[in-house]
Amino acid sequence: MTAVAAGVIARERPLRLVICFAAFVALAVFGFLILIARGTVYIPIAEVAQIIFGGEGSREVHRVIVMDARLPKAITAVLAGAALGVGGALMQTLFRNPLADPYVLGVSSGAVLGAAIVILGTGSAGWLSGLTIVRQIGVTGAAVAGAALVLMLALAFARRVGNPTTVLIVGVMFGFLSGAMVDVLVYYADPERLQGLASFTRGTVRDVSWYDLQVVAPSCLVVIVVSIILAKPMNILLLGDNYAATMGIKVRPIQFVALAMVAVLAGVITAYCGGIGFIGLCAPHLVRGFLRDSDHFVVLPGSAIVGAVLVLFAEYVAGGNGLTNATLPLNSVTAFVGAPVVLWILMRRRREAGQVPT
Repeated sequence: MTAVAAGVIARERPLRLVICFAAFVALAVFGFLILIARGTVYIPIAEVAQIIFGGEGSREVHRVIVMDARLPKAITAVLAGAALGVGGALMQTLFRNPLADPYVLGVSSGAVLGAAIVILGTGSAGWLSGLTIVRQIGVTGAAVAGAALVLMLALAFARRVGNPTTVLIVGVMFGFLSGAMVDVLVYYADPERLQGLASFTRGTVRDVSWYDLQVVAPSCLVVIVVSIILAKPMNILLLGDNYAATMGIKVRPIQFVALAMVAVLAGVITAYCGGIGFIGLCAPHLVRGFLRDSDHFVVLPGSAIVGAVLVLFAEYVAGGNGLTNATLPLNSVTAFVGAPVVLWILMRRRREAGQVPT
């Protein structure tokens, strides 16, 4: 490459990043407002913005709908999408697998299992009712612990096996195993306690209240910021653990912190929104594709914004648009985006390996 060409590329990169990030943010803002505006009662976007910024709105009922019902849902969609996007980007680097994300590798299923143990096993009728420590951990703590356990097991297998495809299969098996254990717990649980577990079997952002956001918002924001701070060592880890060690990077502590961030993000989101699939898989690949950049200083914040966009529009399609009385599980919509992305990644990897003629 000539010096002139290199200079042109160096000048074009910042401009491309600015344009793409501006487009991502604009989509996120539009998706946020349209999700609040649309519903059984349509509220004009201008009035939605007025209410959010402290205005009264044309009718009192509109203010109540926006502030008490729809705004927490929209904020949760942003936080869930951002958390899953960042978690997916971290996992794809840690496992060196383009198909890694909290849902595919069974991390979300582990979080559901941890939450199910607390929900179904505690209380006066639960089989763990005598264990005070379990009640003190709470649903969120148990979900984080379940996610962390599956993550550590998956990483241990990844180090022993090394084959990305095998690691993916192992992760899927962890997901099935966690799901089977949840089914066993459900079978023997008190029927009155099953309602508390219903939201975990389907992804949703509709059940999160302002009270819940006092836990979800600071947890996600702090962990996302810490994850972005890890961008530099994660860039070096892309070149391999041995190379990172020669560059002075403490590989194991960095991996531990990154895994902890993924576990907290996946655990908190699963505890309050259930398992939301494919966002962590799609968002990083969309960012890399649009920005043509693998720098984690770009990929991590980009994945957060694109993840938020995906969840906002998926929730709009699933039930927030007022076009139908039916509401769908969020996973039913995200799968329509995630499945084609998985097929595209597989086909691209085969082309790069020379197995498919171009």
